[in-house]
Amino acid sequence: MKNNLKPLFEPERIAIIGCSPDAKKIGGRPFDYLIKYGYQGQIYPVNPNYKTIRDFPCYETILSVPDEVDLAIIALPQKLVLSTFQSCIEKKVKSVVIFSAGFSEVGEQGKEEQEQITKLAKEHNIRVLGPNCLGLFNVNKGMYATFSTILEEEEPLYGGRIGFVSQSGAFGSHVFTLARQHQMGFSHFVATGNESDVDVADCIKYLVEDENTDVIACYVEGAKDGEKLIEAFQLAAKKKKPIVVLKVGKTDVGMQAAMSHTGSLVGSDSVYETIFNQYGVYRAETIDEFIDIAKAFAELPEIQGNRVAIFTVSGGVGIMLSDQVTEHGLTLPQTPENVQAKLKSILPIAGVNNPLDTTAQISYMPTLLEDFMEAVLGSGQYDAAIVFLGFSGLKPDTLDSNITSILNIKELFPKIPIVTVTLCNPESKKLINDSGLVLNEDPTRAVKMLSALDKLRKSMERSQKEESQIDSPIDQEAIDIRSVVSIETKELTEYTSKQLVSKFNVPITEEKLAQNANEAIQFANLIGYPIVLKGMSPQILHKTEKKLVLLNIENDQEVEEAFHRLKNIIDETENAKFEGVLIQEMLKEEAMEMYVGSKRDPVFGQMVLVGLGGIFIEVFKDVSMRKAPVSIEMAQEMIEELQSSAMLKEFRGKAPHDITAFSKLISQFSYLINSLEDQVEEADLNPTMVFKDGKGVKVADALFKLI
Repeated sequence: MKNNLKPLFEPERIAIIGCSPDAKKIGGRPFDYLIKYGYQGQIYPVNPNYKTIRDFPCYETILSVPDEVDLAIIALPQKLVLSTFQSCIEKKVKSVVIFSAGFSEVGEQGKEEQEQITKLAKEHNIRVLGPNCLGLFNVNKGMYATFSTILEEEEPLYGGRIGFVSQSGAFGSHVFTLARQHQMGFSHFVATGNESDVDVADCIKYLVEDENTDVIACYVEGAKDGEKLIEAFQLAAKKKKPIVVLKVGKTDVGMQAAMSHTGSLVGSDSVYETIFNQYGVYRAETIDEFIDIAKAFAELPEIQGNRVAIFTVSGGVGIMLSDQVTEHGLTLPQTPENVQAKLKSILPIAGVNNPLDTTAQISYMPTLLEDFMEAVLGSGQYDAAIVFLGFSGLKPDTLDSNITSILNIKELFPKIPIVTVTLCNPESKKLINDSGLVLNEDPTRAVKMLSALDKLRKSMERSQKEESQIDSPIDQEAIDIRSVVSIETKELTEYTSKQLVSKFNVPITEEKLAQNANEAIQFANLIGYPIVLKGMSPQILHKTEKKLVLLNIENDQEVEEAFHRLKNIIDETENAKFEGVLIQEMLKEEAMEMYVGSKRDPVFGQMVLVGLGGIFIEVFKDVSMRKAPVSIEMAQEMIEELQSSAMLKEFRGKAPHDITAFSKLISQFSYLINSLEDQVEEADLNPTMVFKDGKGVKVADALFKLI
């Protein structure tokens, strides 16, 4: 289905089915809002009980409406929704909003009816928002297709550049109200409800293309289509439109609550976290942070680096801010000596090293703040600034001069983001926001705003770099795993697993599979002593526990004895099938044991994992994860994220390991797994031996589990 949401977001003709003259009723609210807030399109009330509603002709059914309809709002009891939706299809309505609840969120019958709506929507190319949703509005068009009470008293602030999408209507209303208290306006508000058709990803794609939206803010409980959501994130990154997400369902209890709320597939939180990081989406942890970061992205200029200057009236707050700036990955460069001298000449008692303490003199010297800021920011050594003014927001006379000073600095340095921090009353808050300054009453939250800008800068740089990377090192057409290796079971032995990966240029140990003792001796001599013998059975995948791995075999006699011992263990194990004995080279060079693996997530597909190898992957859980496939450069980033990465580098005279070869192997494996998207449940290359720099890598053991 095409992502044509224009009739939903920008309708010229709206029918309200179940319209009411009572503005307090669900069917009356959208009608009232459209009239009250100046909607310029056509409105068609539909209700068989009225001839007119507020001087508008009222129609018996949607089929009675004389004109084409872009958007139909269904505000009816659940039992009437499906038949009404079928009438909308007959009328060739282009989009529908279904307020009614009682579908997939309540039980099997409701789920079946919702699935029927989804099926009909796809068949007839009609876009559906809901059911069980609060609706949407488009502020610039004066289009309010919602029954939310948040619009009863006042219209949303006009001119907002943030598009807000929420899977929860009540949560969306709460955030909208808080944002309005912060003098923040939205370009759009969408509550997606049960997402029978239109989902968060569809809304993101629309808002990315919308010229009135610069930032997209999303409340997310889960996603049914992970690939579609990733495509939306990638499109936003390409168009340089930042996304802020508040994703709930971190804990098992939270996940269960989200499942019962929207009926969406929630998925593993660690995977969502990985997806957000990989595709440059900022994840907020609290509602305050959600609002702050959306505001920062919408109203502050792009940050050019991570160097921050702090201007404060309190030495204590300056120290606290210094700690927090550093903790959030920003830097606090010292004030250049020539600038320090200039500042001392202006105010000898001031603290002139960053953080810069203007002291209480700021209240008695009207140009002091401006003079300090111009001298410091004019040095070219800073990328952002925080101005802490204490409680001056509660003193109108002082506040006016400070606003003027900061505005003058903002005009002088338009590319430097400045966050003003002061306590406020509602009047001063409105005054500061109306002046065009970005305000936060909490110093810690101000630091997070700048830190988020810096994260955005880095993620944009990374996404542009990733776009320029070379294509897949292997053919990206889907691979039928059964045509590559001959297998009957879902669990592949080490031998079969390594045969598979070796066909795609992943380096493995030298090895051969012997069916009898004579073959084992022959292969051992070809490979060269000492060797390793491993018993292979699809039913015994954890070989060490069954004593199916024998190391340091030195001669033909030991090979013969070892072969029979391993075969006997397998033959005596109930239901175990003997595949052969693997004759494998004994790796003698010094190496680090690392782990490379994959796990198929039900929402996002194949995820690649890297960590410390052997048994340590389970002990330390030091793992980095990405959605497959990954470039060599991204694979190197994954390695750098590991706490154990220091062990791969040069240390106290020890030569570094071959990180370049290891990064290449991770990338090759990720493309292979991506090609086997719907065939592999999980895979482990563990251990993968990473030799000293220039010596390469080898997979010493591997396991694949098929779907």
